[in-house]
Amino acid sequence: MQIKDLVFDLTLNICLLSVIASLLSKVKFIQKLILQDRRGWKKDLLLSVVFGVFIMVSAYSEIMVGDYNMNTKVIGVMSAGLLGGPLVGICSSLIGCIYLYVFSPNPAFTLPSVYSVMLIGMLGGGFYPYFQRGKWKYRDLFLLTCFAEIVEMVCLLRFTVPVKMALETVLVISGPMILLNSVGMLIFISSFNTVFVQQDMESTRQLKRASELAKKSLPLLGEGLHNKENIREMAAVIMKETEWFGVMITDETKVLEWQQKDMKFQPEGDVKFPEVAKRAMESGRRAMLTSVPKEDPWYEWIGEYSVIAEPFMINEKAVGCLLIWMKKQFVFHQSDLELLQNFAMIMSFQLAVSRLEKQEQMRQKAEFKALQFQVNPHFLFNALNTISSVCRENPRRARELLITLADYFRYNLGNDVYMVPLEEEIGHVRDYLEIEKARFEDKLIVTYELEEDMNILIPTLILQPIVENAVRHGRSVDGKRFVHIAVREEAERYTVKVCDKGQGFDMEVLRKLRADEEIGKSIGLANVHKRMKNIYGEGNGLEIESSFGNGSCVTMYFQKGIRSE
Repeated sequence: MQIKDLVFDLTLNICLLSVIASLLSKVKFIQKLILQDRRGWKKDLLLSVVFGVFIMVSAYSEIMVGDYNMNTKVIGVMSAGLLGGPLVGICSSLIGCIYLYVFSPNPAFTLPSVYSVMLIGMLGGGFYPYFQRGKWKYRDLFLLTCFAEIVEMVCLLRFTVPVKMALETVLVISGPMILLNSVGMLIFISSFNTVFVQQDMESTRQLKRASELAKKSLPLLGEGLHNKENIREMAAVIMKETEWFGVMITDETKVLEWQQKDMKFQPEGDVKFPEVAKRAMESGRRAMLTSVPKEDPWYEWIGEYSVIAEPFMINEKAVGCLLIWMKKQFVFHQSDLELLQNFAMIMSFQLAVSRLEKQEQMRQKAEFKALQFQVNPHFLFNALNTISSVCRENPRRARELLITLADYFRYNLGNDVYMVPLEEEIGHVRDYLEIEKARFEDKLIVTYELEEDMNILIPTLILQPIVENAVRHGRSVDGKRFVHIAVREEAERYTVKVCDKGQGFDMEVLRKLRADEEIGKSIGLANVHKRMKNIYGEGNGLEIESSFGNGSCVTMYFQKGIRSE
């Protein structure tokens, strides 16, 4: 047979295989088998049979060159490994080997053909991680097929007897087979490109769906998994936005919500915590339940459905689980699994954020509690001494001061609210200053410049440390202490200023305050500065104007619309 006839016949065979490949790539069942990540040995075996038949067709469409059956089987063997993975590559090669062993026209070439098919199948399976999911480079694929054909030629030379017949055969067929089968392999694999393109498009669509679903669900996880109403609403959102037949949300130990549609079985009473959720949380990855014994309580639940559990993970620890019910099918839709995975991942991130926010709130409230109980012993001692002295001269005034002191400590120790109206905080400052005025008498001069309407919430005990600092350090050169408190309403905030006429702040204290460094004894000032930034943002700490001998002025900005935590 002339070379041009070999090329023509081999080209026809490749065209036939390309048509078959194109038809196979359109079959949904084949698409799902190829695209599924974890098929299991049964599905791998089924895919091996499909490619095994394809190898037999490749070997059957033979072109006789002397006693050798020249064919395109390398395309079927390589594609089995590249598209199906190592197990599929080996199993389909075994099917091809059995066919060649039984139906080989010339026993002299049977052994080398069997060896070459097994080696090429293993070669294709070995390169599966490199070429999978359509990310192959055609140059590399061409070179790999060339190498596979060279392996086949070497097997012919090594295992064919007599060697002269093998050498003559190789000289005739090697060129056309290496070149045309390598090109044919590119054409064959290109037929399956649409499968991966469609998968990428579907993955993008499902990622968008997961994003839209998360957009509606994220606000409902502001309190984590602890708000029953929010979890119930989130389950309803999932059911509305997906084609899933049932959804269950759990925490680490119990079922939080269970909803379903078009399912015959209805649970009664409390729902038992599912074992599949336990498996998913223990392993930290997706778990699936497709069948259980009849005596199992979940037998009626799954019936026509499969249950898939995806854990919510925070720092590699499961904090809950999302379970969905899907119609049973031999091959699951990869897009549904990707939607579940992406949605669970986004929800895990939101739960982590919610947990961090909760911890930050708890930390801030702990600091607030510590501030509440941080009573200055000198102030208490001085206040009691002052009242004791007043008792001898003016008992009525002493009773008023005792009531004022009681109100002061009642506000300090008995207020569990984190945010209070500005008017109440000003009232608390008045109580403090009233006691201090009884102590310093006419040497303490306090003036106010207040708004009539002070209807805004501000942090509790935020003003008292600043006013106390002004009283302590606001003594002028003539021995008097001046404290001026001004409140001014602006468009989006209230401005509160506490000014004195003392010696001013130490510059080192101001530097450390602005740099968020430890200030030493000025704990109250540092606490207020830190609380202001935590609540209103980094740029909203204390503003301090100070000059030696001219006093200081501390400015605080309270934004409108801040609510109590």
